[in-house]
Amino acid sequence: MCKKLIILTATVPLLLFLASGPAHAGKHDPIYVPQPIQIPAGKAANVKNVIKKALYDKNWEVSETGPGHIQGKYTKSGKHTAVIDVSYDAKTVSIHYKDSQNLNYNKENNTIHGTYNNWVRNVERNIRSGLGAY
Repeated sequence: MCKKLIILTATVPLLLFLASGPAHAGKHDPIYVPQPIQIPAGKAANVKNVIKKALYDKNWEVSETGPGHIQGKYTKSGKHTAVIDVSYDAKTVSIHYKDSQNLNYNKENNTIHGTYNNWVRNVERNIRSGLGAY
């Protein structure tokens, strides 16, 4: 009985440590920067509307910050915020990190919480789908 207790006491902390590894790793992923999206022929006139719809559909706040630039801001649970800049012209759409709060952004290592990457991938997929650019 005592031997089982010693083994259990030694094993549980090790299992907890190993289980916490993947959860912590997701908090510092390399920041995802999507490849520029090529705009298919005949779709250039709709690009701005496609970008806005892609952001709105994923509950991002949308602001036009200048010609060829749309800013998206997403807030989760009132405390986690991501801000992206979506730039576009007649040929391409590009998505870039702009700012964040409470997402463990590290400028030196270019890392961020993995959730940010998921949010950006969702926007990227919506834009690609709206443009028919796969």
